[in-house]
Amino acid sequence: LSQYRIGYTPWESSVIPDGWPDKMRQMQEIWTTSKYCVDVYEEFKVNDIIRLVPHGIDPEIWKIENRYLEDKFVFLHVGGPTERKGGQRVVDAFIDLFGDNEDVALVLKSNEPTECRYWENGVTFKSAADHPRILNINYKVTTEDMVKIYNSAHCLVYPTNGEGFGLIPFQGIATGLPTICTNATACADFAEMSVPLDSYPAPGVGVHLGDWVEPNLTDLRDKMQYVFDNFEKVKEKTLHSANIIHDTQTWDHIGKLVVDILGDKIEQKAP
Repeated sequence: LSQYRIGYTPWESSVIPDGWPDKMRQMQEIWTTSKYCVDVYEEFKVNDIIRLVPHGIDPEIWKIENRYLEDKFVFLHVGGPTERKGGQRVVDAFIDLFGDNEDVALVLKSNEPTECRYWENGVTFKSAADHPRILNINYKVTTEDMVKIYNSAHCLVYPTNGEGFGLIPFQGIATGLPTICTNATACADFAEMSVPLDSYPAPGVGVHLGDWVEPNLTDLRDKMQYVFDNFEKVKEKTLHSANIIHDTQTWDHIGKLVVDILGDKIEQKAP
C-alpha cells in the first residue's frame, strides 16, 4: 500500500492482547489517547513511533456550568453496564453514606437497565433502580441531553478499574462538575484536576490482561463525603480546571496537533 498507515487505539490494562503487536508494527506509527497507553505500548515495542493524541471537548456543547445547591445533592455515575467503571461501588457507597438522608440522590446513567443491586432492609436483594432515591436513566440519549444530565448533578463518581482515556470523567470536569475519579491508568492525566481517588494494583479481568487497579473503597466513601461537605470549595477547584481544559484541549487544539503531526507527511508526498 502507498498510504501512510497510522494505527489509533487505547487500551485499559498493562498487557495488550495477543496479535496486536504484529498488526501495530505494520503501521508507520501508532497514535493513542493517554500517557498510560504510550507507556504500555512502549513496553511492548509495538512501533518505532508512538504518539499521544488525546481526546478533546467541543466547547459549544460541553460548556462550563456554575452549579448551585437548591434542593437535593445529586451524585451521578455514568457507564453501566460496563462493570469496570464501578457502578456497584458507587451504589454501595451511596447507600452506606446517605441511605437515610432524604436530601441526597443518585443518578445512574446506563445503556440498559442497571446491573447494580442493593439489599432492602438487609433481606431483599433488589435492583438499584427500585431504590426510592436512585434514578436509573437506562436508554440512549442525545449529546445535548447527556450534557443536561451532567449539569443536573453536583458530583460525578467514577471509581474505574482502568481506562484508555476516561472520556466520561474528562467531560464532567470540562463542565466544572466536581468529579471523583480513580487516579490511575489513563485517568491519571487529569484526575488531580478535581478529586483524585486512591487505588492499588490488581489483576485485570477477562480480556484485560496483566494488571489494572482496584479503587480504594474507604477512600471512595471519604471522597464522596468530602465533596458533599465541601461542595463550594471543590466546585471552585473544578471550575478552574474546566477553564484550563477549554483553553488547552478542545477539538480545535487536538486538530491542530494532528495537522502539525501530519504536515511533514503531507509535504513528503506532495509532487
